[in-house]
Amino acid sequence: MNWGIKIIIGLALFMTFIIAMATKMFISSGDDDLVEKDYYEKGLSYDRQYDLQKIAHADSVIPHFNVEQSGLAITFTSSASYKLLCRRASDSALDRLIKGTTGNDKLLFISRNELRSGPWKLHLEFSQGGKNYLVEREVMIP
Repeated sequence: MNWGIKIIIGLALFMTFIIAMATKMFISSGDDDLVEKDYYEKGLSYDRQYDLQKIAHADSVIPHFNVEQSGLAITFTSSASYKLLCRRASDSALDRLIKGTTGNDKLLFISRNELRSGPWKLHLEFSQGGKNYLVEREVMIP
């Protein structure tokens, strides 16, 4: 076998490798857990979310987040209706949406077995006294 055939075989093997890698990339490019599905729509509504966060600070109605061994306790300043989105950056399959209203105890408790240990991003939308508020926190569940 002379040097010309070796060059052609090497080039063919290299081209096969590149085509195989490109095909694998297109086939395996599924959902990315770090990017939201409605990324652009959330960007357009960012001003509204920012205003809701500023209003929560101005009205001094920010709930107290307390991470305990038994779970996560969120204490509101007064009774409220809420929508809590718990997001796990490493695995979107673990994301949870919790809706409800607090009773007279003004407490929202999420038990330890509902959230895996690790970092969580909490997006809490709630309304008290007819006004809407938004609070975002990052917590570490032990």
